[in-house]
Amino acid sequence: MTKEELAALPEKIRIATEAGTAAAQACPDDGGSANLDHVVIPMPGVRAATLEKYGLPGNLWEPSTYHPRGLHLPANFGGIGHRNYAGVQAMHQSLKAQGVDCYVYYQMD
Repeated sequence: MTKEELAALPEKIRIATEAGTAAAQACPDDGGSANLDHVVIPMPGVRAATLEKYGLPGNLWEPSTYHPRGLHLPANFGGIGHRNYAGVQAMHQSLKAQGVDCYVYYQMD
C-alpha cells in the first residue's frame, strides 16, 4: 500500500462507517449472531506505527493460515446481530466502491 493510499484511507473509512451506521440503524430486527463480523483491509508490510501516523482506526492483526496481515476495522453499530451484519456489509460495499481492497471477516461465536 502506497503512502498516498494510506493518507486517503481515513476519509474513506469515515464515509464507509457512516454508511454502515445508517444501514445498521435502518435494520429493524437485531436477532441473529453476527456480532464478530468486521471489515478487513489487507496491509502486507505495513507497521503499526504507520497506522498510528495516519490515524487509522482498528487493530492490525498478524497474518495467519487463513488471513493476510490486515487492518480489522471496528464495527460499533449499536447492534449485535442483523444490525451489525447490515452495517458491516454496507461498510464493505462503500469501501469497495471507493476502490479499497477489503473483505469481510466472519467469525462464528
